[in-house]
Amino acid sequence: MSRDEENNYRYFDAHSILQLVDITFFRNLEIPITDLTLHLNGDLDQRNQILNNTLITVDNWIKQLNAVSKVLNTRIKDIAHINHCLNGEKNLNLEFPFSKFEPLDLYKKEHISSLLNNPTNFLLLFTGDHFDTITEEIGIIDIPNNTIPKDLLAESSEIYFGGALTVDRYDYSENNLNQLLDDIQDSADYSSVVAQYIVGGLENNRPIDYYFFWLL
Repeated sequence: MSRDEENNYRYFDAHSILQLVDITFFRNLEIPITDLTLHLNGDLDQRNQILNNTLITVDNWIKQLNAVSKVLNTRIKDIAHINHCLNGEKNLNLEFPFSKFEPLDLYKKEHISSLLNNPTNFLLLFTGDHFDTITEEIGIIDIPNNTIPKDLLAESSEIYFGGALTVDRYDYSENNLNQLLDDIQDSADYSSVVAQYIVGGLENNRPIDYYFFWLL
């Protein structure tokens, strides 16, 4: 590439444009500038290896983006379900997504990893005569052929989806569970309620969290 001696403008020829296309292509793939010389001037074997390595990187990006897309679609759908419940529609029946749950232990690495990977693995368990005993739980999806201890899910003959629950973010006892249970026929036949965290929000400028809940 040369320049006009009078005004320093660049003269582009066909080869310069082709090289610029290559530079732009590799820069769009976030190839470091310091590596461009090898990418642009290597022999055929080197170029082929570089392209194959880059393809592997791009495939990994696609997998990561697909995973992110799946999470986004799930969250969008969950928020739609929450609005569905909050609007008083009764025809939604969601399946409980876990095979078991156990008390949350923040000293357990696997519990922390589970929450970091998916916050909706966080559960609240409501028990007691007025469902006023509340414990933090972690939902677990069982691996086939894995032995799981008997728990509330195993003992429950039926799991009934109740709808969307609102809980004060900093005081779990501030919730509308009993109000919702008053509208559910035969709710007195159930001894426990488990709620799955979905998303946080604001209600009258008060930070709250939205949960789906099931009667056990």
